[in-house]
Amino acid sequence: MPNLKKIPNLSYDSFMKFEEVTNFLYSLVETRPDLCKLGSIGTSREGRKLHLLTVTDFKSGKPEDKPAYLIHGNIHSNELAGTHASLYTAMRLVKEEPELLKRITFYIIPRLNPDGAEFAVTTQGRVRSRIDKSIRLTNNLYQQDIDGNGMILSMRREHPDGALIKDPKDDRLMIRRKFNSKGPFYKVYPEGIIHNWDGSENIKIGGRSFDWNRNWSYDWRPEPEQSGSGDFPFSELEMKCIAEFIHSRKNIFGILGYHTGPEAVLRPPSTGSDSDINEEDLIMMEELAQIGSKETGFPVIPVIKYHKVNRRDNNLRGHFHNFGYHHLGLFVFEFELGVLTNSAGISTEEQFKAVKEEDIVEISRKLAKWIDTQKNKEEFFVNWKRFVHPQLGEVEIGGLRSTYVGNPSLSKLEEISKRTYSFTIKHSEMHPNVLIEEIKTESVGDGIYRIRAAVRNNGALPTNITNKGKSLKRLQTVQVEFVLSEKSKLLSLTSFYDLGHLPGISGNKVEWFVSSKGKRLGSILLKAGTGGNQKYEITV
Repeated sequence: MPNLKKIPNLSYDSFMKFEEVTNFLYSLVETRPDLCKLGSIGTSREGRKLHLLTVTDFKSGKPEDKPAYLIHGNIHSNELAGTHASLYTAMRLVKEEPELLKRITFYIIPRLNPDGAEFAVTTQGRVRSRIDKSIRLTNNLYQQDIDGNGMILSMRREHPDGALIKDPKDDRLMIRRKFNSKGPFYKVYPEGIIHNWDGSENIKIGGRSFDWNRNWSYDWRPEPEQSGSGDFPFSELEMKCIAEFIHSRKNIFGILGYHTGPEAVLRPPSTGSDSDINEEDLIMMEELAQIGSKETGFPVIPVIKYHKVNRRDNNLRGHFHNFGYHHLGLFVFEFELGVLTNSAGISTEEQFKAVKEEDIVEISRKLAKWIDTQKNKEEFFVNWKRFVHPQLGEVEIGGLRSTYVGNPSLSKLEEISKRTYSFTIKHSEMHPNVLIEEIKTESVGDGIYRIRAAVRNNGALPTNITNKGKSLKRLQTVQVEFVLSEKSKLLSLTSFYDLGHLPGISGNKVEWFVSSKGKRLGSILLKAGTGGNQKYEITV
């Protein structure tokens, strides 16, 4: 029996640095080595491990022989709440799901982008996934803490051509200038230094930016057709690591990604329209998404519709959702865990309906008022202070702290994680579950035996998961083979059956005739991909 120590608690005092994530994972594994093991899918550009926590009951079988559910978080640098939600799931699984872990493997990658996340946590700087700093471009402003307060904030600079003014109702906020606005006028930049600045106003921000959620393989497009897409599918090192991991695990039947944007349960498609998805798959996908909505309280939104109400549908090329459905054949989802405006009581619907300037300003004012009611309001907003910039002259540095504004409030994160966990359990419990049952061995005389068995999928989902999955070679069909012992001989025409894919709650029959001079006739090997692998010894 393992030495059962107290399972570590997950702190919600702050967003986690890489070392803190690592320490929590090590503590969890030390607590229950029988249920979780820590590995990695690779190493980041800056040398940090891409942690992989495997959670299952190791006594009940190898992880790769069970149906598997993958969770990944923090693909975008500042979306740190995904790490907390991933670790919360791991903690709850280890605490409360011994029976489920006998049947299922959970692969959890809590922080796919440890380099970007570390930059966000330690500086408050803003990066989508990665900025190429290998070549510094002329007239590009690169983020840097220049006033020495340990944070990268915003700089506002008076300029006659500035497009912004201070909000007359709250001079902490910047709003768009109108034709009849009175100055002073401002330009706003991230805090930093302009590389090789020529003194002109042609100041660009930050160099080439990469969005790893545009670097998946399906419908990938090069820049500038799809901004942030990278050089080719999976060209980003960390993305190559997760792609190789996913394609090497034929047992994965579901994937959930954690992001932070206005609260939503996101489902495919990410380009085109619902008509690009098999009709029966779309019905099932929507049913699963509605379970997610019921558990979380988030609205269900197809990725193509996740935008302001006055915008055209999204066409996000190289995006996770279309990759997950069209290339993997799975029902995949992303949870947008919310942003600070959600925590302030402003719904996703309100945020998406705010298209007029006055509505956008009103949301900013509501957020500022909510911040003022918080005991730790300095976490969210830093008052503007005058500073003499070495290039731009007099500026003010301050404003909203991007890491805290771009995530739900830490005070609400445990409850959000609890609700997303509920969906994970409900989704994972539907896994394909292929077993050999009703094994009967009977003698038909002279050392000859007839072996019959039923191959059944007792799970709710088919082994092909989706109708799309039927056409994909990645999703393995149900295969059964009788492997003879040394003293046995096969009398049937074949030892091998390929039963194709099995629907949920269905089965098929197999049989073999063998002759043997010993008590052990052989073993039945079941390979069922998303339905798991099994081995059964046959004796007389």
